[in-house]
Amino acid sequence: MFLIATGILAALSGTIYLGIKIFAPWLRYDLFYLRKAMASVNEFKSAAKSKKTLADYFDRTVALYPNKVFLVFQENSYTYRQVEEKANQVARAALDMGLKVGDVVAVMMFNQPDLIWTYIGLQKIGVQQAFINHNLRSKSLAHCINVCEPKVLIVGQGIDLLDAVVDIQDDLAGISFYSYDTSLPATFKSFTEACSSMSTNKVDASERSELDLSSVNCYIFTSGTTGLPKPAIVTHAKTLRGAYVMWMFDISSDDILYEPLPMYHSAGLLMGIGTVITKGATVVLRERFSATRFWDDCRKHNVTIIHYVGELLRYLVNTPESADDKKHCVKHAIGNGLRRDVWAEFQRRFAVPNMVEFYAATEMPVGFINLFNKFGACGRSSPLLRKIVPCTFVKYDVHKDEPNRGDDGLCIPCGADEVGLLVIPLGKDVTFEGYKNQKAANEKKLLKNVFKQGDIYVNAGDLLYVDKEYFTYFHDRVGDTFRWKGENVSTTEVSNVVSSVDFLCDACCYGVLIPGNEGRAGMVAVCHKDSERSALSDDELMVILNQCKELLPTYARPRFLRLQKEFEITSTFKQRKSNLQKEGFDVVHIDEPIYYLDIETEKYRPMTKDVCISITNGRISL
Repeated sequence: MFLIATGILAALSGTIYLGIKIFAPWLRYDLFYLRKAMASVNEFKSAAKSKKTLADYFDRTVALYPNKVFLVFQENSYTYRQVEEKANQVARAALDMGLKVGDVVAVMMFNQPDLIWTYIGLQKIGVQQAFINHNLRSKSLAHCINVCEPKVLIVGQGIDLLDAVVDIQDDLAGISFYSYDTSLPATFKSFTEACSSMSTNKVDASERSELDLSSVNCYIFTSGTTGLPKPAIVTHAKTLRGAYVMWMFDISSDDILYEPLPMYHSAGLLMGIGTVITKGATVVLRERFSATRFWDDCRKHNVTIIHYVGELLRYLVNTPESADDKKHCVKHAIGNGLRRDVWAEFQRRFAVPNMVEFYAATEMPVGFINLFNKFGACGRSSPLLRKIVPCTFVKYDVHKDEPNRGDDGLCIPCGADEVGLLVIPLGKDVTFEGYKNQKAANEKKLLKNVFKQGDIYVNAGDLLYVDKEYFTYFHDRVGDTFRWKGENVSTTEVSNVVSSVDFLCDACCYGVLIPGNEGRAGMVAVCHKDSERSALSDDELMVILNQCKELLPTYARPRFLRLQKEFEITSTFKQRKSNLQKEGFDVVHIDEPIYYLDIETEKYRPMTKDVCISITNGRISL
């Protein structure tokens, strides 16, 4: 009887597998994905039920691995117990200042050990933290500090940081100033001294008993590629979800994560440090990313996971090739914003087995992750997974900068391989915390009457598409895609095509206005691998044009090229385009070579003042 039952089950299983393979081949990917996700889902449910925060995870990990190395920085290493003792002193110093659950402390520090135990220490007593970009100065810096309404500002080591704050102190009211630095301005107190006199004994969890997962953990600012940065509200729930991302590819306490990303952004802080804490792993922290030191560090510390964002990996593939390129222990590279040309070259050179590209934004309630090493994809969004991670994609008019709507006034869903705007429905299990003290910005992120009157969706502000197997791909940011000759042009696609030319190391595409023409014409700023080059040769210009002819439709081929020594980028390696767009092709005010596409001869030619005037007046057509 047992053998008969076993045979029936085996036959049934085989039939189900065959049915899935024939009628729903995409489902096998979903089942694998769900199996990988289950551990983090169950852990989150447990944390929510017991109101467990990251500080509780840290206490648990210290109890399990007190003498294990938690943090490596330069030539120093710190065990979990050593970091806990420092964090306990931070917590007690904050209590001594009168800080309590719900108060805000602004933190402006480089990637240093001080930042890690400050973050953990303040979490131990439920104090919210606003992480300030240490590159900001003047008006932007004052704005970011003031908008979070902190009672205390803690500045890290570095005279530049202190000077930056002193310059704007008249614009900061009601704030106490502390610093880890030894040379203090008159208005600052020593945070090192405030902590050193405190006990290292464990801080009781009752100090944060008022917290639940909906409470605010910290504020992470947008990168500010346009306008002033906005403080995204990060709850304890979102903090844990960020920490669980790496659980989906089986990270363990034996792993060593290399973290060169800045801690004032969610990637480095929530995913990087958060994951390490929840798993009892080790983090190798870099003060700043260095392409020349990257692989030496990985080999020295036996790194198993590297964390990237934006164009970081492009800097690595642009370093000279070495016989040691494949000599490392790295198993996984996880991050977002990886261009396809860089992805292919990175794997060829460095042979990292598993590329884990994801899509997420600090303020967004959902994200995607590619667990399948699927080239170019950032995750999955199938009918089944949308029941669990609710989202959809709607048709978008890039010229009007708004979703397309039908005769009934409602949005139109996208089909397979059709680029659309990512939108997420608000509901009981999907919330949008938005930005602190930014009512207008919060309203702008909400889209109403999407599929029925009265519904509300979060506008992700990004264009993506889903293929026939339900793999999801990032296409462009809203505002980066532009319209020319009645067609939509993806800046990402054009940049990828141009940057794949072998003598170029990077390309940045954007749209520029031409009087008398509808939409925007494509312009690409390029950097030559020979940084001393002051111009592009005729042969090089022809190579670029032929590449564009081969891989881009006519309307997407750049009408202008601009040669630059280097690009202006944000601290998270995103290209700043606003100044390039403003300057356009006006050679009178630009001291770098510009070339225009001569339609009649099909060649790129040097831009002159007279040519610029002729294009502006419509005498030269593009």
